[in-house]
Amino acid sequence: MKPSVTYRDYLIQSESFQRRKDGPWVAQYAWKRFEAGGKAEVSTFSTDQYQLHVAFTTEIEADEYALSRAKEWIDSR
Repeated sequence: MKPSVTYRDYLIQSESFQRRKDGPWVAQYAWKRFEAGGKAEVSTFSTDQYQLHVAFTTEIEADEYALSRAKEWIDSR
C-alpha cells in the first residue's frame, strides 16, 4: 500500500495505476475526511475517489500529480 498524506482534515491516498503492464501510469487519488459528530466518540468518514484523465511515464510522476490535484481540490472547497 502506498503511503497516505494528511492535508487539513483530509487523508489523501495516491492510487495511480497502469491499465497494462507496459502502459503509462494513470493518475488517481482517494480521500477521506474526518467529521466529528456531536459527541467526541461519534464520528464518520466521508470518502471519495477521483481518476484523473492524465497519464505519465512513471508511477512517481502520476502519484505526485494526483496528490497535487487533491490538495488543489481541497483548497477550493
